[in-house]
Amino acid sequence: MSPIFALPIAYLLGSIPTAVWVSRAFKGIDIRDHGSKNAGLTNVFRVLGWKPALPVVAVDLAKGFFAPFIALQLNAAPNGTAIYSWLPIAAGMLAILGHSLTCFAGFRGGKGVLTALGVFLALSPAVAISCFAFWLLLLAITKYVSVASIGACLLLAGLSSFGFVSAFANGLFATDIYVLILSWLVAIFVIYKHKANMVRLWNGTENGFGNRRKK
Repeated sequence: MSPIFALPIAYLLGSIPTAVWVSRAFKGIDIRDHGSKNAGLTNVFRVLGWKPALPVVAVDLAKGFFAPFIALQLNAAPNGTAIYSWLPIAAGMLAILGHSLTCFAGFRGGKGVLTALGVFLALSPAVAISCFAFWLLLLAITKYVSVASIGACLLLAGLSSFGFVSAFANGLFATDIYVLILSWLVAIFVIYKHKANMVRLWNGTENGFGNRRKK
């Protein structure tokens, strides 16, 4: 199979509308008509509870992880080198785009945070775990998932930039430039998807855990 087939596979994996299908299976509703109207984990948790949220976590993480993982496997030449060094990065971005613009649910998906975590668990596990830990810390401090997600994306871009500069200093430019590009693209994309949340945060109307609202 040509390595390029990893790209449509990545998009189709990312397009699995987990939150939409789970909400229909558990309650016969479209989660996009309830709560924040976002087809993501947080809205499923708030509207339906923790049990329906569990498969959303598992599938959205897995589809983000396996999109670049499959690309890495198909992209390996017989001598162990990569055929297209950019391919796993493109697959990761397509998985995130697929999550937000799913062809299986009218191109109305989620914001891509959980899928992005899965992508970076495959491509850069240390960065992914660091960003997740920072997400948990911000959530514990602020009680806002949106603040935690935006902060984690900023850290993702920062850590990848630091890693690139360090690698470049050691002559590894070609190895890390694509991860750097993906990190910034993901950070910009996810933060953009949170623009409505930022308006609500500014106005003091954003929902937090424990119904916390604070300007």
